[in-house]
Order: sequence, then structure tokens, then C-alpha cells
Amino acid sequence: MPGAAPWGPWGPPTRRTGRSPRPCRAAPDMGEPEELVPDSGAVFTFGKSKFAENIPSKFWLKNDIPAYLSCGDEHTALITGNSKLYMFGSNNWGQLGLGSKATISKPTCVKALKPEKVKFAACGRNHTLVYTEEGNVYAAGGNSEGQLGLGDTEERTTFHLVSFFTSRYKIKQLSAGSNTSAALTARTLNI
Repeated sequence: MPGAAPWGPWGPPTRRTGRSPRPCRAAPDMGEPEELVPDSGAVFTFGKSKFAENIPSKFWLKNDIPAYLSCGDEHTALITGNSKLYMFGSNNWGQLGLGSKATISKPTCVKALKPEKVKFAACGRNHTLVYTEEGNVYAAGGNSEGQLGLGDTEERTTFHLVSFFTSRYKIKQLSAGSNTSAALTARTLNI
């Protein structure tokens, strides 16, 4: 909106007096909007997005405590302390892995991955990668440049196993970019 203050109509955030601030854990691989996870289990979202205001706003999950976040262009992956994956945001390419392309404004559990314990996720521009404690890598979303690692360029609206990485290779880190993805393993792969 032209002439609007960068913090919206309410002005910049202010600190409440009489209460000490709560420590927050950093949210790695943050994109837009930025997100912070305080130790209390609330998630604060803020930044330029059709899903969030410029001012920090918070939400909680009813029965789970958030432990890890990753933000893509306009979508977010949230992993709870009990290893469940929740996704929300824009879903034009199926990057939420929920089986459709409908936009989801509230965190929704990815039931297809419930049998496995999700360890971490990486959100790209329009795709998402997930790593589980069982050693599996899953991918969903846009795939125009083969960024899902599935051997083709077809988009996926549900999470598909990336068979190149099996449980014999421990993944230390996943990263998802615009049309690229990368995986760092704990040992050298003999290809």
C-alpha cells in the first residue's frame, strides 16, 4: 500500500513491560516470511507474504510443540518435537505434499509421512525436501528442472521417495533453492 508504514497500521512492535523476553531458537533455512520458534512452542510469522502481516503474529499447535522450521517462497514446513511434519502456505505446484494444489493457510499435518519420524525439511521456491529418522528423503512440488531428484521433470502433489538416497546413506543436511536441491551426506558416495 503506497505511503504505508513498513510495520503496518499498528506501528513497530513494542516490548511489554514487566515481563522478561523469552529465549528463541533460530529457525534455519529461513526464507520469506521469517519465522522464530520461542521455547514456549509458539511460532511467530512475519514478512512480505499474502499469508502474514509485516508485524510478528503468533500461533500455536494444539497438541504439538514446534521444533524446526523451513520457509520457501510462500510456503512453510514445520516439524514438531514428536517428529510430525506440518505444511502451510501457497501450494501452486503441490509443494505442501498434501495431495492437491489448494492453498493452506493453517499448519496441516502431512498424514502420508506419519509412519516415519521427520527429522528435518528444506523448502525451495516451489518444492520441499524432507529427511526422516529412517534415512529416507522425500520430495514434493515443482520439478521443472528435476529439482525433486526423481529422474524426471513432473511435479508431484504428494511426497515421493527419492530412491537415490536409501537408508544406507546418512544425510546431514538438505538444501532447496529456486530450481535446485542439494544433499550433504555423512560419508562419500561411490557413484
